[in-house]
Amino acid sequence: MDLEMLFGATNSLALIAWTALIVAPYHKTVRISVFGGVVVFLGLCYSVLLWSTLDAEMVSEMSTLSGLTGLFASEKAVLLGWIHYLAFDLVAGLYITKNAKENQLNKRLLLPFLIGTFMAGPFGFTAYIAYRSLVRKHYQF
Repeated sequence: MDLEMLFGATNSLALIAWTALIVAPYHKTVRISVFGGVVVFLGLCYSVLLWSTLDAEMVSEMSTLSGLTGLFASEKAVLLGWIHYLAFDLVAGLYITKNAKENQLNKRLLLPFLIGTFMAGPFGFTAYIAYRSLVRKHYQF
């Protein structure tokens, strides 16, 4: 498996998915395609790469920061982590769009939160939760 090709393909696919979410955040077909197509595909890529990489030594190295740092000396491990980020940031973006629609929030105001989640997942997601809580005047799960 060519790691550079997989890196390029997963990046391109994630960028297309994020563009669709940003352009049409409340469109049901977009959300279904992003989740059922892109996130599932990224999950499959991640799973195949994980099972071709995982061994007992790798698992034990994940238990310390220095061990984890050592793992990221491998291109395969970095790609594995990157696909993990791509998939879960998209899941967070999907949550934002679905939750904002359910809470009848203005879809035009989602742009900074979606871009924030695309660029720095937990930051954008947390900012959205704070925004939604302020607008709705209560926190909800």
